[in-house]
Parts: sequence; structure tokens; C-alpha cells
Amino acid sequence: MFVVALAIRLVGIGWGLKNDLHNQSYHPDEEVIFMYSQGVDPAHLKFTPGFYNYGTLYLTTLRVASDMTAAYTGGPDLKNADSKWSYIARCNFAGRIISAFAGAGTALVVFFLLLRLSSLIAAGFGAGMLAVAPAHVVHSRFQTVDVLAVLFLALSALYALKVIPKDGDEPFTPKQILKWVVLSGVFAGLSAGTKYTGILGVITVLVVLFAYYRADVIKNGLIALAAAIGAFVVTCPGFLLDNEAFMRDFKYEMLHTSTGHGLVFEGTASGFVFHFANLLQGLGTIATFVGIGALVYAAYRRQIWAIALLGFMVPYYILIGRAEVKFIRYTFPLYVGLAVGFGWAVAKGHEHRKYGRYLVGAGILAIGGVDYGGLIGTVRFTGYMTGEDPRDAAARYLKDQAKSNPNMVVGLPEDPWFWSAPLFPDSTISRGSMSPKHRLAEMQLATAPRETFYIGPEGNPTQFDTRLITDTKPDFITASTLETADPFRLKGRKDISSEGQALAKQYWDFSRALQEAYDPDRGFGDDLNIVQDLAYVQPRVYVWKRKTTN
Repeated sequence: MFVVALAIRLVGIGWGLKNDLHNQSYHPDEEVIFMYSQGVDPAHLKFTPGFYNYGTLYLTTLRVASDMTAAYTGGPDLKNADSKWSYIARCNFAGRIISAFAGAGTALVVFFLLLRLSSLIAAGFGAGMLAVAPAHVVHSRFQTVDVLAVLFLALSALYALKVIPKDGDEPFTPKQILKWVVLSGVFAGLSAGTKYTGILGVITVLVVLFAYYRADVIKNGLIALAAAIGAFVVTCPGFLLDNEAFMRDFKYEMLHTSTGHGLVFEGTASGFVFHFANLLQGLGTIATFVGIGALVYAAYRRQIWAIALLGFMVPYYILIGRAEVKFIRYTFPLYVGLAVGFGWAVAKGHEHRKYGRYLVGAGILAIGGVDYGGLIGTVRFTGYMTGEDPRDAAARYLKDQAKSNPNMVVGLPEDPWFWSAPLFPDSTISRGSMSPKHRLAEMQLATAPRETFYIGPEGNPTQFDTRLITDTKPDFITASTLETADPFRLKGRKDISSEGQALAKQYWDFSRALQEAYDPDRGFGDDLNIVQDLAYVQPRVYVWKRKTTN
């Protein structure tokens, strides 16, 4: 199972990295995470990077991977920009390998967890479902914290459920119980050291202890909590050694999730509804309903393993449901419990034969992806990640057009980033690494074609400013759905922020002016209605050409 899950995740793992068109990754977080990982220096016992939006454990693993990359492939020549960004791309690739192994490892943990709780059939179906869950596969190809954090959560659950005695077995000794309690707590702490919400994983072992070992629940529960806190502090020592910076970034992250992410989730359904849709899209409709149904039914039948898993899942879902930032990756910690419930349900269906065959059939269809989850969904996204990115395709098309018109100008509705067709190498650089004025200056040095966006009189970049069309009058204008999807859907909405209303109006004014002065010329990529952190890999990129009469 591990080999199959890993092989699936390695295909397409090079998506969006540096190429001949752009220096930085198309994933907007990878450059930032890499830069902060360089603030960790294990060789000199420095584990306080000064950045604590996440725990430090992933940054430490990435720094170790970066050092190994430098040792085996050579370090960067910092005086040479191409050498520097090529090195960073190799390090990001190494970070993606970490995620791929973590994703495959999570499927393996689910396999062993179900093998203990149920049967080989349950283990195969539960792990198989997670192995091909489309959103989990896609994010296992990113250099980010989320998949590694879920691996540690899964390991915490595995050791928590080991504490449940099996019928017919001899009772566990206090030493065995202590070992598993400590390990469960340690892995919950490691998850928190990667992403803070992982600390909730300790609830699972607390539920098991309360159900089976009530006489010692306070002692063993405190041991589990101490192990979790200890593992967290060891892997994120800035909590103690750099507390002022830690609290600054921790508070920022809490504020960020409670207030929103620009306009990305403005005017969308509540997190409780939105994340349920995320589960249907990221795991699959059948697997989600079967997994939830199985957990609820098993809990009703007083199956402690299900109650313990729900003991983590329910408060975690409430936490993310109340938040205003609703990326699909926030639902990944729920995949472990859902995969366990799914595998258990299919195995029960197999045992009951008569009507149970419908559950087995549903399990096969879910893994196959008849609902566009499962294998079909993974194959679709793998195709996107192995083919030419729409932004690259649009850039090559525009460069080809410039061969017959070297003075051709391409306009953008806002300053470029990961959402833009890359017409100069640093178009994908993070906002914190280059100011808009510097970026505009670098853009204007590019030729065949030249590229521009509109700078207002006060010297700041604008968004969807009609003066780009009426005053600058570029030959072509290009934009992607990563820029336009949110203001497009917010048209006429009065139940959103004033900022959202203003930007929606600007966009639609811009769109009307665009239709008057430009013709649609080309479109690249599929137009998908998916959450942004899946849309990274397949935005729709539009190109408009100025009408000859204008």
C-alpha cells in the first residue's frame, strides 16, 4: 500500500517549479516557507527561525533536506540569480518528496489501524481510499506543512487505539498502556509542532483512557498531555526561547483565520457548509457519506474506537467551521477518521453478504472515482500537474505573437504573481520579496513582449483599473481565474464587505470596458469551480486582443 500510494504521489511532483519562463514556484507558499526554513540551523542548534505562523518542525525537516540538497547537488552562487533560484527549486523539490512520503505514510498508518480494529479487507479499502483521495494526493506534491502534520495525527490515533483491548486477548500491562499513551501524546505534539491544531489529537487517547481505564484516567491523561506538550516544545522551541515573536505570529494566524483571506472566501457559505463541500470534492461524495455514516453508527453501537476518533473530529470540525479561511487542506485531519470509517463499513458489508454487497460495491465505486473523487479525480489532477501549466501556455503564446511585433505590449489587471502568465522571470516572486515598483521596473526591462500593469497617481498598483484599457491601451490583456473568480461571483452582493463590493464593481466596470475595446483571443486550461488551493494547479488563463478599431 505504501509503495502504491507513494508512486501515485511522485507522478507530477515537479509541477510548477522553476523553468525557462519563471524563477519561482507557482505555489504561493513554497518560496516563503523555504526562506523561513533557512532561519533554522540544526548544525548549530538554532531552532528559532523568527517565523511562527506554523510550528518549526516542518521548517527543520526542510532545512535538513536543503542541506542535503546542497551537499549532493551543489549550493547556490548567490551572485547569480539563475543559480540561486535553481537551488531553491531543488530544495522545494526535496520538500515535496517529504510531503509525498508523509502522504503515503498516512495511508500505511490507516492500513495498520484498520488491520487492528477490523480486517484485511477493511485495511485495504480504508488505506486505498486515502491513497487515491484527490486533494490529499495533490497536496502531497507540495512543499507545505499540511500533509506531514496529518501523518503525525494518524500515528497519534494509531497508538491511542492500540490501548483498546481486543476480545480474547490478555489484558495489557500498565507498562504497555503507558508506552502507547506516551507515543500517542508524542505524535500529537509532533503534529502541533508542524501545525498547531494537531494538539487536538490528544483528545483521542483521552477518550480511550476514560472508557477503559477510568481508575487511572487522570494520571495517564496527564502523562499523554505532558508528552504532547513536551514534543511540541522540543520541535517548536521558539514557544519558550522566542516567545514574543511566537505570540505575535500565533495571534496573527488566529486573526487571519477568523477574519478571512482577502476576497477568496468573501460571501461564501459558513465554514460548516463549505468544508463539507470540501470533503465531497477532496475525498469523494461516496467515501465521505459512508465514512461519516459508519463513524456515527459505530459510535451509536458504543464502539469506543469510533467515539475516540469523533472525539477529535467533532471539535476540530467546529474549529475550522467557525473560521473564515476555508482552504480544502484544512479538512485533511478529518481524512484519517473518515478513511477508517469507510474501510470498517465496507468490511462489515462484506461480512453480511446479502445487503452488504451494496456497501462493498459503493466502496469499489468510491475508490474508482465514479463520483469524480477517488482514482478518476486523482488521474484528472495528475494530468493537470504533468501537462503544461495554462500560465506557461499563455506566456508561450504571447511570446510567439511578439515575434512578428517586437514592440507588442501585454497588460495585466494587477501586479503579477503566481496567478499570472510569466512574461519575465520574477513575475512569480512573492510579494514580500520584491516591491511593486521594483517589479514594474523589471517588467519594463522585458522585451518581446513588453508587459505592464496600471500604477495609480499615488504610485501604488491598482486592480482592474479601466485606465489600463482607456489610457495605456496594451495590445493584449491577460488574466487568470485566480484573479477574476472572486470579484466575478461577488457582483451585486450587498451582504459582503465594502472592500468586496468596491472590487466587484471595479472588476465589472473593467470587464465592460474590456468587451468594448478587446476581443477574446485565446483561453488556456479548464474552467473549474474548485477551491483556490486546488485551483493552483489548473487556473483558466484568458487572453484578449485589442480591436483594430481601438
